Amino acid sequence: MARHYNLRLRGGPRSTTTRWGKALVWVVIVFVVSTYVVISNSGSDQYRLPIFQWLLGDFFGDNSETSQYTQNGNMTWEQIQKIRVNHLVRACQGLNLNQTVDAVVRKHILVDTRHKVLMCFVPKVACTSWKRIWFWLAGLLEEDENIMDLTRSQVHGKFLPTLSSVKFVERERLEFLATYKKFLFTRHPLHRLISAYRDKLEHIDKESNFDFHKHVGQEVESMMRGKVTGGHNITFQEFIRWVTPPNGTWTMAQQNEHWRPIVELCAPCAIQYDAVGRYENFQHDANETLYWMGAGELADRFPPPDRAFHASQQLQKYESSLTSQDKLQFLRTYLLDFLLFGYDMP
Repeated sequence: MARHYNLRLRGGPRSTTTRWGKALVWVVIVFVVSTYVVISNSGSDQYRLPIFQWLLGDFFGDNSETSQYTQNGNMTWEQIQKIRVNHLVRACQGLNLNQTVDAVVRKHILVDTRHKVLMCFVPKVACTSWKRIWFWLAGLLEEDENIMDLTRSQVHGKFLPTLSSVKFVERERLEFLATYKKFLFTRHPLHRLISAYRDKLEHIDKESNFDFHKHVGQEVESMMRGKVTGGHNITFQEFIRWVTPPNGTWTMAQQNEHWRPIVELCAPCAIQYDAVGRYENFQHDANETLYWMGAGELADRFPPPDRAFHASQQLQKYESSLTSQDKLQFLRTYLLDFLLFGYDMP
């Protein structure tokens, strides 16, 4: 499936380990220079050095702790949103990204016609909790009904209206996009992938109708090891190498929504979002978002996650397994998520 933005930042043909070992330093230098130009054009000056420090850590030692884009002092939620939205607009303009609201994007945009709000949900960014509360927002459940009684198959089924729902005609979809409030929640790209790996491959999701070990784990084994043994002991390094193919082509499994870049699920350069929440400050951002959208009565009733995988608590364990080559390919694959949403590498 073709990517729906014009900017191409993928690697070249697959190389052998020996070739990478000899050429890695020069590859890193060329990448740093080219990425520096991209970031400069995006207007994201303050994020240059920390990303490069993380990438070059294996050559020049440990990185010093850097300030995060999420540290906004004592500003109000409205002021923070203005900064995030303005940054998103400037990055899209600086990178000259040409995106479309395609079928993948429409599928990920929830519609609430009562409050006139759209949300792009992102798997592994508390989307199950948001979907549960959307049953109240969309009027599918009364507020005195317990949304935690919903099974996960119901939550992730076809009950909730999205922009792709057949109940809406094209004229209505365009009107929603033009007039409704629109928001999304983001998460640090590396933390999101660690969470997806832990949830879908390191552990067994007994409630899921999709067997990730069979359909994903076995593909990882086949591509990374050349043999299949069941898909139940995939390492994080193998997962990262599999999900960031250097040859620039992706299988359906590699494009699974749980690790597909947010920029591809939500098309932030085609849709003018009015608010950008963050998983890193989730409870506060979620409550403020509910007040902003006119549903403040639900703010203190936001459901907890069904299965919380807090990647930041075990970041070192997983990051330490990655080589500079792995980091390079990971950064190239998720670079737009870093730039558009203002994340730094830890």
